[in-house]
Amino acid sequence: MRVVIEGLGEDRALRTLVNGKVAASLGRLHVPATTARVQFANETSAKGGPAARCSITVDLPRRPELHADITAESFRLAFEQAFAMLERQVERDRARRREERRRPKKYYLAKRLLEPGASSKEPPAGPAVGRRLARRRTA
Repeated sequence: MRVVIEGLGEDRALRTLVNGKVAASLGRLHVPATTARVQFANETSAKGGPAARCSITVDLPRRPELHADITAESFRLAFEQAFAMLERQVERDRARRREERRRPKKYYLAKRLLEPGASSKEPPAGPAVGRRLARRRTA
């Protein structure tokens, strides 16, 4: 995975922190990320509000990209908040995948319940291996 950091300048401590946190966090994903882009921008607001913006974009193969964008008082604070937002998105995606794996699909469950002697109280039996499946050759 490649981490691209833009707009930070010469702040090596923050650059090291950003690179380490992003690489460690995204290394635990089920699908490895291809690129993580962290962009910093100094925006001048009209009334003297927060001026540092951090946006994190993570490209995943065959999935929509993850994006977090925060404006705060300093670059470090903006990064910490954007990183926390990104972590929540990753955890939400991980929980969604976990729930999808736990529950059988409705057609699979309906087929198992229509078999003779099946009841809704006991778990569905595993798929039966027939003669056709046993004789199948692989190329």
